[in-house]
Amino acid sequence: MAHFLERLGRRWRRWLYLGGAVVAGAVLLVGMARGGGEGPGDALEQSLVVQRGPFVVSANFAGRIAPGDRVDLTAPADAAVLRLGFTYGDQVEAGQVLVELDAADVGRSRVEAEVAWLKAEDEARRMQNWGEGAEMRRASRAVTAAADELGDLEARLAETRALLDRGLVPRSEYDALLQQRRQRQAVLTAAREDLADTARRGQGGDRRIALLQRDVARSRYTSVGGAEGAVIRAPEAGVIVRPDSGGEQGDKGVHAGGRVTKGQLLGVIASTAGLDVVFTLDEADLNSVTPGQKAIVTGPGFGGESLNGVVTGVAGEAEAAQGGGKATFTARIRLDPLSEAAARNVRIGMTANISVVAYENATAISVPPQAVQGAAPQAFVLVRSREGGALQQRPVKVGRVGPAGVEILSGLRAGDTVVWRVPAPPPT
Repeated sequence: MAHFLERLGRRWRRWLYLGGAVVAGAVLLVGMARGGGEGPGDALEQSLVVQRGPFVVSANFAGRIAPGDRVDLTAPADAAVLRLGFTYGDQVEAGQVLVELDAADVGRSRVEAEVAWLKAEDEARRMQNWGEGAEMRRASRAVTAAADELGDLEARLAETRALLDRGLVPRSEYDALLQQRRQRQAVLTAAREDLADTARRGQGGDRRIALLQRDVARSRYTSVGGAEGAVIRAPEAGVIVRPDSGGEQGDKGVHAGGRVTKGQLLGVIASTAGLDVVFTLDEADLNSVTPGQKAIVTGPGFGGESLNGVVTGVAGEAEAAQGGGKATFTARIRLDPLSEAAARNVRIGMTANISVVAYENATAISVPPQAVQGAAPQAFVLVRSREGGALQQRPVKVGRVGPAGVEILSGLRAGDTVVWRVPAPPPT
């Protein structure tokens, strides 16, 4: 070999060495490229043995805790407030004294209510005995008097006719009596119509109105009460909140030393056994939330508990948009009865994170979104044969799509192994 190299000469030996170096470099680069295919920068194979299980698609919203089962406390009369037995947000018990009003003011209101009730009672009694009342007697007398006068005139007319036939009275006297008879007949007709109208008043709307006014006046009188009407007690246990928290905008509550008007809303007692969650929907989300859907409610102040509930309603009218913004609709969820621990933690007005179950399948087959390739209706997944051989492209029918998975309606069976690739993490 050395003899051969010596014969090639120095120049040719130099070219031969350079060519060998190039070939060696090329082999080294190929080796590096092949080694990089298994390095940390390439895709990694993932697989999953599919099984049937629950598949849930949820829509998430933010809302607040609001009274559900509620009792409105209203002022029975115009009166001054002497004392309050609560602070808004307190837990109150049934029968607890909440407000003490000025008894003198309540007494005056009771007297006024009693006077109105007595007047309404008298009018109702008059309408019930309408047939024997003064109006019916007057109308009946008018009919009787008109009939008697017409009868007398008819007798005079008959006598005058007989005298006219004998030529004993002038024709003008007879004609005058005829004119009077027509007038008396008209008077009798009007009297009979007035009697019929009077009778109808006692049997129609006027009678019904009088009876209703009596019932209303009696109810108002009863609502004022006597001396005990100056003390307002809690009709049932619950949390008492301000009227505006109960959904009545504009009323900011009551305080000692102020005055209240009859019917004014003083507060709302919300039962902890029937709390609601109120939230708003954009137009785009309106069709995804319907009454009857299940919901899961959590919040930063719930002590780590999740509350279950059901959507009870979605407003049919949009809230007034501010500054030309999008229309929003109010929706409401009724929570299941709270546990003792949750009842201690959950408060009216707390913020709540809401997850409304838009779709649920208890026995669905689902795969990660990365496993589905192509697009419906040509979607497919890669399935490894049960013997562990090559991958097979399997067409599938896709159902609902959620953040954590894709529902497969057909094309896969429980026990199939689905394979897909994900990018490997970058080197550190």
